[in-house]
Parts: sequence; C-alpha cells; structure tokens
Amino acid sequence: MSNRPNIVWINTHDVSAAHLGCYGDGYSTTPNLDRLASEGIRYQNAFASGPICSPARTSIFTGMHQTTVGTHHHRSFAIRPDFIRLLPEYLHDAGYVSTEINTDLNTPIDPHEWSRYLTADSILESDSSLPFFALFSYKETHASTFKMSPEEVRRERSNLLSEEQLHDPAAAPLPSFVPSTPLSRKRMALFYDTLTQVDCHVGEVIDRLRSKGLLENTIVFFWSDHGTGTPRGKTHAYDDGLRVPLIIRFPEKYQHFSPGPAGTVVEDITMTMDMGASVLSMIDAPIPDHFSGRAFLGDQKQEPRTYAYGARDRLDNCNEMIRTIRDGRYRYIRNFLPHRPYASFYPDGGFFTPAPEEGSPEHDLWDTSCLPGKEKLHDPDGVFLLPIPQSHSEDLIWGKSKPHEELYDVTEDPEEIHNLAFDPASAEKCTELREALYAWMMEMRDLGLIDEPEMIARAQEFDGVHFEVGATCGNFDRILETADCARLGSAGKEILHERLKDEDSAVRYWAVTGLMSYELDNDVTSAVEHLVNDESISVALAAADLLCRADCVVEALRGFERGLQSDVLWSRCRAGANLSYYGAEVLRQMTSLLPALRSALANQVCYGSYDPDVASLIPPVRSMYMAQKGTIAGNWVLNRVIRRIELAAAARM
Repeated sequence: MSNRPNIVWINTHDVSAAHLGCYGDGYSTTPNLDRLASEGIRYQNAFASGPICSPARTSIFTGMHQTTVGTHHHRSFAIRPDFIRLLPEYLHDAGYVSTEINTDLNTPIDPHEWSRYLTADSILESDSSLPFFALFSYKETHASTFKMSPEEVRRERSNLLSEEQLHDPAAAPLPSFVPSTPLSRKRMALFYDTLTQVDCHVGEVIDRLRSKGLLENTIVFFWSDHGTGTPRGKTHAYDDGLRVPLIIRFPEKYQHFSPGPAGTVVEDITMTMDMGASVLSMIDAPIPDHFSGRAFLGDQKQEPRTYAYGARDRLDNCNEMIRTIRDGRYRYIRNFLPHRPYASFYPDGGFFTPAPEEGSPEHDLWDTSCLPGKEKLHDPDGVFLLPIPQSHSEDLIWGKSKPHEELYDVTEDPEEIHNLAFDPASAEKCTELREALYAWMMEMRDLGLIDEPEMIARAQEFDGVHFEVGATCGNFDRILETADCARLGSAGKEILHERLKDEDSAVRYWAVTGLMSYELDNDVTSAVEHLVNDESISVALAAADLLCRADCVVEALRGFERGLQSDVLWSRCRAGANLSYYGAEVLRQMTSLLPALRSALANQVCYGSYDPDVASLIPPVRSMYMAQKGTIAGNWVLNRVIRRIELAAAARM
C-alpha cells in the first residue's frame, strides 16, 4: 500500500448544512453522517461557489471560480484553455488512479481523459498498490423530489428505509417565509426521507472501505454541491443556498493532516472549491498557480479565508446576475438585475394570487407562465404553494422585483429575512463588503459582467474559450462601474443615459439594463429606442425588454426578431424567455413574432462557429448538450412562449 492516502469523496445533491443532525437539525435522521463527524472534522462555515449544481461543481473540479472560466451559466458549453484541467488529471500526474467524476460541468471532458477514469467497483476490487481517488455521488436529495408524488419518492428515493424511518410531516420544520400548510410539511418530510437514504449510502461506502481493508488508508470527504432545493435554498444566494456540509475523516496514520482531534469543529471560512487544492497539498503535488481554491490542509496549507464569495447566473431559461460575499457574521448580496423576480418562473398574477379555475381560458394562459406539466412542481420557485398568504408579503422571495442590495447579520438573523442594507447603522459594514466584493470581481475578471450572448459572440475569436474573453478584456472597471450605477439614484441615471453611446457594447448593455430600475418615461424610451438595432444582440434584447416594460411594444419587435434569428442558442433563448415574462396585453401584440419563434425552434445551431461535433462528445456531456436545445430552449422557453402568444391572441378575439 502506498504511503500516500487514498482519497474518497462522497457527495450528494441539494443539501444545506443546516439540515444534518450533526449540524444541529433535531428533525433530521443522519446517524452515519453524525458518526463520520464524530470520528472526523466538521467544517461549520463551508460554502459553495454558487447555488446551482453545474457552476458549483465546475469550480470544484477546476479549482477556479466559474465566473473566471466562463462556466457560470447553468447548461452551457464553455471550452477551457489547455492549462485549465480537471482535478483527476493532476492526480493522474501524481500517480493516482481515479473514478469517473460528475459530468454536469458546463464544459466538455476530453474523450481521452474520460477513457482513463475507472469505476468505483474496479478500484475497490483491485489489488493494485496505486493510491486512488474515488467519487461516490448520490442524487436522492435532488430538488426534483418536489415534482414527484409521495409514491414515486417512496419507490425511488427512500426505498432503503423502513416505515419507521420515514419522517412525520406534522413535525417537519419550515422556514418562517414558507406558508405552514399540510402540503408544504409533507414535501419537506419527503426531502428528509431522501436525506436519510443518502445517509444509508454513506454508511454503505464506509462499511465497504472497512471490509476491503482500505478505511485506515483513506481520507473520506462528505460534501454537497449546494443548498437544499426548497424556497430560497437552491438557486438563491443565501446561506440556505450556499452553506453546505463538509465533513472529513482522517484515519490514524494521516492524523497529521487533520486540524484537530476527532470531533473537532472548524469555524474557519472554507469553500468547496478549496477541496482540490487541499487534496493536492496532502499528496505533495504542486498546486497550479491559476487555482483560486485555497488549500486548507497539508503542507501547502494557506491562511484561512476572510470571505466566501458566491455567484448566481442563468438558471436554464432565466438570465440572472447576483454576487454575494460572506464573512464570519454578515452576508452582503448585490442584485445586478433587480427588475427581475427571484423566481425563475414567475406565475401570472404573482405568488399571492390564486391560480385561475382549471379548465378556463385564464387558467390555460396562467399555466404557461410556469414550467410545463408536472415540472411546475419543481421547487425552489414555490408555485406548488400558491396562493402565498398576504401575511408573507414582506418576505422578499415572493416579490416581483429585488432590492439592489441586501445585508444580513447571520448570527442574529440566521434565516436572513431582515435586510440591513438600508439601515444607517449598518452602512459601514455594507460599504466594506460591497468594496471587497467588487475588488474580487475585478480580480477574478468576472465574466458575468459581459452578458451571455455578448460573451459567446466575443468567444468566436478564441474558438469558444470563454476564459480568453475575460483575460483580454481591458475595460472591466468601466463595465462594473456602469453596472453599479442603478444603485446610485438620480446621479446614476445621468451616467447611464450618457453611456448608452459608449463604444463598448458591454457598457451599453449595462446602461440599458440599469435604466430599467427607474421610471421609464419618454426621455428614457426615446434614448433607448434606436438600440434595438445595436450591433450587439445583448444590447438589442435589453432595449427591447425595456421598451416592452414601457408599453412601447411595436418599437421593441425588431430587437426580439434579431435575437430569434441569431445562430447563438442563448440569444434565441433570451428573446423567448423575456417574452415569456410579459402579460396578456403585451403578448397580444407579439403575434408577428410567431414565424421567427418557430424558426428559432427549428434552428439547430447553438454556438455559431464553434458548435461541437456532437458525436465526438462523451455520452453524458452529449446528453447535457442536447438538453440545452431540446428541453430548455425548446420546451421550457420557445414552445411555451409560442403557446402564450397564441392563447393571449385568442382571448382577445
């Protein structure tokens, strides 16, 4: 057996730290994880780099923030430069063998690299003396549990449990911003059942390592990709979406790597993207200079983080840009698209209005504002909870828009519901965290500042390598300055008007976008109207969106047409997604776009000149790539908005 440790990562989907027994949840049943924590180290303040699976995982396996690599949009296809490799390649160089890794990464995996991965079974059954890296990934806790019937969950995601192990819905804990109803408690209980099933899997892995005589030569990690798939968890930039469990067990022979004796709780801020650097440090392999992940273990251990950073960008249909920073006590959130709701699918009439009567024309149209079919039960949007009682009207999560800034004292307000951003007593802390966040965005060359269609257009010059778009951009400071203007009131509005004429299309995009935070008077619409013909599709679509919000629908049509005619899938998807948010009065005026929408649906090109050879992609990456065109852009956006326009037009007749 090698003197170097084997490394086992056990991970699950969609679990916040707060939901494990060893993190203090008295309702949760996680005996194997609780035992792992008592035999190992529990990290109290571990955070994902984003609250959505694929961007967060990319940061883990590349050791870099997704906003630097260009993998920050969920379901995307960012080609990496040669020097940005995945963690197993560094381990192979160090003499390790590796299992397959998570493949939902928003970046392709080279087929040769993929061919070197082994199965967990073959590694554990091997007599080889080579050290190994093995990943065991479980998905029962995935948010899709919320779109399954109780019978389906019992059959597929809690089938290892006895009836006595199932959780009592009547006792299920709910956050204060979620209405307390039998349905919401039942769904929460189902989630806890799936978590107990994952706990069973953890016990199985540990028992298997022990039976093979491997446990005392193996350092075992347990972690989750991001927070729980409940309202304001997954997809949201709060602790519920970003604070994750991280537990590491060190066998006796590797106790020198441990920060303390068994049962120690580490309060230092860590990020899951630090795990790769920490593994390389423990096996005495060099940590690449380009890593943003910081080693918190081993001989190359670095100073603890002062802050954890997070980014939320497009989720499927919904373009978004939220950045957040967390110190030991406070979380600051900057919403760069405050005119958009928190929900990816915002139901017609909002969350406080009952759905129209089923079978009525009104219900048919309402139904198209949500995910199609049973997909609409997929939380974290919370459509299944409609109508939300008016007593929850102060809870930001259910609103039609967002504040520019949020600040929470997580020690005093662990649910993060009392926004201190506009409290004069908190102004100094708000400024400190904002400035630190912006400095990080500049250091990381945050590609979220370059709107997705624009980023893809600029990447054509670099054969689809998004990273190079950021690396060669010399104007990030002015772009961020423009994106920040809407926060500054009337002074910001004057700057935004001025920058509508800027030579940089990324600046023009933020000038238009920022103006959507103000009253859309004639001065604004007349200044923006010509930009539907801007050479940048991102600018044209932002201008069209602003004009529709100002009821200048006819003037907006050209911008949507241009987006729908693009050979960039996410330009077509953006045009359709923006249309899907409008109500019946606006949609009735959009019938002339139906031919362009149908043509967009038929267009098979995704990324212009750097569309991949689909047949050359490894099967799981090929499946994810095809889902971008079929499920997301096709079913969830373009087909849905075609139906919305048709129904709105029919209702007028």
